[in-house]
Amino acid sequence: MKISGYLGFSLIDYPGKTSLVVFTQGCNFRCPFCHNPELVSTRKKGTYSEEFIIEEIERRRKLIQGVVITGGEPTIQEDLPSFLFKLKRKRLSIKLDTNGSNPKMLIELIKGKLIDYVALDFKTSLKKYFIATGLSEKDAQKHVKNLLESLKILKESSTPFEVRTTVVPKIVEENDLINIREIIGDLPYFLQDFRPEKTLSYKLREEKPYPKEILAKWNEEIKSSIRGYF
Repeated sequence: MKISGYLGFSLIDYPGKTSLVVFTQGCNFRCPFCHNPELVSTRKKGTYSEEFIIEEIERRRKLIQGVVITGGEPTIQEDLPSFLFKLKRKRLSIKLDTNGSNPKMLIELIKGKLIDYVALDFKTSLKKYFIATGLSEKDAQKHVKNLLESLKILKESSTPFEVRTTVVPKIVEENDLINIREIIGDLPYFLQDFRPEKTLSYKLREEKPYPKEILAKWNEEIKSSIRGYF
C-alpha cells in the first residue's frame, strides 16, 4: 500500500464513529478542486508502511471505533484488500471513500466483507464529468460508466453508503444537482463545501465558494423531497 499520511483521531470522517484516517497515495482523476493535490501523483512513494499504521491504530485502540481509507483513490491500489483484511482482524469498522472508478475492486471488498461503510463521490452532472475530473471527454465517459456500475453495486448490497458532491462554483450548479438526484433517487446524499485554500488547479484557489446560505438552502431542499429536486 502507498500510504502518504494519516490523521490519528477524527470525529467527523466516519458517521457516528471516532476514527483514524488513512490517506493513500495516487489517484486516477485530476479534479481541479482536489484539496489533497499532494496525493494525486501515482509515481510518488508512500511515506508510511502498513505496519506503522497498524501500530498507530493499536496505540489509539481505546479511542477509535473505525478506520477511514481515503486518498487519493484507494481502489487503484492492488493490495488494498490484503491491508483491509489486516484491519478487520483488529475488529474495527472500515469506511471507504471512493470516486467509484473501480467497481471490480469495490465488489471484491463488499463480497469479502472488508468494508462497513462507503462514501461515493458523484462529482457533477454526467455531461460535465470531464470538467470535474480533469480528464479527456473520452476517458471521463469511461469513468462515468464505472461510477454508475459502482452505484448499482452499492444499491444491490447491504453495505451502508452515502453519495456526496463537493459544490464547486461553475463545475457544480443547480441543474447539475438536479441531474445527480434524478440518477441516485432517494439515496442518502450530501453536499460538501468547496475549499479553495489548497487545490490542484491554482486558478481555483482564487474562486470563492458558494455563500453558506445557498449551500444550506440546497442541502435542505435535497432532504425535503426525492422527486424533482429544486
